[in-house]
Amino acid sequence: MLRSIGVVAGCYVLSIILVIATDPLLPHFFPRDFVRGHIPSNPPLLVSTAFFVVISILCAALCARFAPSRAGRHVLWFFIVGEVIGIAATIPNWSKGWPHWYWLSWLLTWPLSCWIGLFLHGRGTARMPATTAGGR
Repeated sequence: MLRSIGVVAGCYVLSIILVIATDPLLPHFFPRDFVRGHIPSNPPLLVSTAFFVVISILCAALCARFAPSRAGRHVLWFFIVGEVIGIAATIPNWSKGWPHWYWLSWLLTWPLSCWIGLFLHGRGTARMPATTAGGR
């Protein structure tokens, strides 16, 4: 039980760390959009969302990979934790001037990203059937 909680929590914390780690990349791509007190335009927000989706898929796949049992159940909890925290972060930021599509895109891509991560894990763990004819 503790290992399961650790895997889900660890993968979620990793996703937060990786999303925050991508923040310094955006001003290099869009130098005029990241001024203190200024809401970025749509192109950097789209790139930020793309980074988020890739990171979400990676972390969901890692969650499935390191799950002690039933990878799908662990990814489901990873999804639930992320969606609850995402909603909790969206509510106070809703009226701060940021485009609503930005917050909604993160909430709506999270389930799909989790599913893709689980799917990719399943494809990577597929095994060839063992042969019974003399080890051939």
